[in-house]
Amino acid sequence: MKKILLAAALVFTFHLSPFTSAQSDPVVVEVGGQQIRQSEFMKEFLPTVNRQMTGDKQMTAAEKRQAVREYADLFAKFRAKVMDACARGFDTTRALRAELAKYRAELAAPYLIDSTVLSSLLTEAYERNHYSLRAQQILVSLRPDASPEDTLAALERIKELRDRVMKGEDFLAVSVEEFRRQNPKVQLRGNEGELGYFTAFDMVYPFENAAYGLKIGEISQPVRTRYGYHIVKLVDRVDMQGKLQLAHIWLQSADSSNQRDAIYDIYNRIMRGNSFEDMAYKSHDRSTAEKGGMIPMASLSQLPEEYVKRAEKMNVGDVSKPFFTKYGWHIIKLVHKDTLPPFESMVPYYKQKMTVDPRGAESRRVFAANARQRYGIVDLTVTPVPTEPKPVGKKGKKVAVEPVVMQASLDNIISQVPDSVFSARWRFSDTMFHGRAPMVRVPGHEYNEMDVARFIRRHQKEERPMDMSYYVRQKYDEFLDSVTVVYADSQLEKENPEFAALVEEYRRGLMIFNYNDKMIWSKAISDSAGFAAFYAQESSRKSLANPEDSIYFWRTRARVVTLDVADSAQLAPAKAAKLLAKAQKKEKGSVEMKQMLESAFDRKVSATPVAMELDLVEQGHQQLLADDQWNRGVYLMPRGKGYRALVVETVLPPMLKAQIEARGYYLNSYQNELEQKLNEELRAKYNVKIHWDVVDKISY
Repeated sequence: MKKILLAAALVFTFHLSPFTSAQSDPVVVEVGGQQIRQSEFMKEFLPTVNRQMTGDKQMTAAEKRQAVREYADLFAKFRAKVMDACARGFDTTRALRAELAKYRAELAAPYLIDSTVLSSLLTEAYERNHYSLRAQQILVSLRPDASPEDTLAALERIKELRDRVMKGEDFLAVSVEEFRRQNPKVQLRGNEGELGYFTAFDMVYPFENAAYGLKIGEISQPVRTRYGYHIVKLVDRVDMQGKLQLAHIWLQSADSSNQRDAIYDIYNRIMRGNSFEDMAYKSHDRSTAEKGGMIPMASLSQLPEEYVKRAEKMNVGDVSKPFFTKYGWHIIKLVHKDTLPPFESMVPYYKQKMTVDPRGAESRRVFAANARQRYGIVDLTVTPVPTEPKPVGKKGKKVAVEPVVMQASLDNIISQVPDSVFSARWRFSDTMFHGRAPMVRVPGHEYNEMDVARFIRRHQKEERPMDMSYYVRQKYDEFLDSVTVVYADSQLEKENPEFAALVEEYRRGLMIFNYNDKMIWSKAISDSAGFAAFYAQESSRKSLANPEDSIYFWRTRARVVTLDVADSAQLAPAKAAKLLAKAQKKEKGSVEMKQMLESAFDRKVSATPVAMELDLVEQGHQQLLADDQWNRGVYLMPRGKGYRALVVETVLPPMLKAQIEARGYYLNSYQNELEQKLNEELRAKYNVKIHWDVVDKISY
């Protein structure tokens, strides 16, 4: 109900109309001395009525008149609530400000990115997800903050290695050689340079770009990532995505001649009608043999290459022919293959991935760069100090060139930030920066060194130590983008009337939601005396003869003791029935009935305790009692080797539900009554008037 009322509240937005004559724009509603004219009223009414007129449906003149009259009544009630909510301070509460800030941030997000870049990245990811690539790499490791000298050396090294493989040397052999050169003490695993299968978001973005730009067999130019310089060789490209569910049968063998007859015998049996699952018990993979050969769901990067190649051409349910690998003989069955959902369904997933993927920041960076130019935001670390123009020297005479000096520098910050920042333990002090030189200038405000330092402190995290100049420059660039976006965000309402109207709509809707909660919904729940009086009044009007009142009554109910005896050999059913009838006659309780049966067990048989439950069941809403068992008595029915005894202790006639039992049914009605009373109070308090003569003349 609350959500419905909030949605209704959001229908009413507010537009201040300029003064016009009463003849051309008459007053429709008056609330607390405020006059709402027809032009303003129609701005609210028309979108609402248009939503009701879907498709080819047309309203008759009578229906149109009824619609506008109903809306006028709702509109007047709403405006009175708004006026009272503001008078009571609901428009300035901390809760409202916090919730509105959250809503506004969500609404503002699409305005604070470069939508063209984002759209391109989303489309690119979706297109790439149609394929999985298998690639190999040669990597020359390099730190992100490497010196220019080290960077040049690494680049020359990767170019040299590329020249070698382009001239015919084995790609993986060169990869292993380079790995051993850089990691002489690390034991080789045997798969250095082999990356397996991957798709979008599985690799760092520059590497992914290089791989998806290759044809099978091609080798890329050097690619720089945060890990160093790579060259990439594309080995395979399969038209698959998502995860696969495979089952397999594997016979271990180092020689293709061994186990060949055995694997083909298994295969031929499957082709003749034996189930794959039954034949899987012959598999040497004992972890899956007893599970029908089923392998856990896996992405392509987790599966052997040979399995991927065959599964690519299979349909769900297909069984492959036997094939040999270095591990032995295999047969696989494709049980399930993920398919790529429509683009619209994937967009939320891609956006979530982009929150931790570097490409996700690209649309924000582009937006920030454009916004700095648009708003005249100045980065003083790249803005030269103004100088007087120098006279041009005479022909043939050299003129001294003075070095360019920037208006701000990061040197002071670099000197003050300690290495503890890399372990997120920097304890920043305001006394560290005495000069507080300006760093960024936005319209009406300047950010200084202290602001940058505080930003670094707030965003420090545990990470690998790096050159401090490189680290501070990175953080400063983040700071610069951040303050740019903050300023652009502050201008949204001024530059985007639609955004401003939507934020205001949410603000008023949230205010009325909180107002209704306190004045109606929560009040109905907490007002126990008022609710009790309402229940007494309303329940007296309910009748079993009225089908609409049936929810307020209990049907015939029975109190039933259920006793389950697992084995008839323990106690004969007929004897149990006599014992229970006797117990019921003496008004014994359910626990005593259970104990009576257990004490009568045949001691020659291993006795199992009787299972007992006590239920209150309602006719028409249960499966325990048959239609002919709704009378006091004992009823037996077989259950496996044993039986179930039902002891119907009491049968209760239909009756009105007590207040606590029917609370949910009455609460909604009580809230409606409270709202009706509140509307009547507000109508009198704010002298609400609806000019029905004007309303009835409205045409649309």
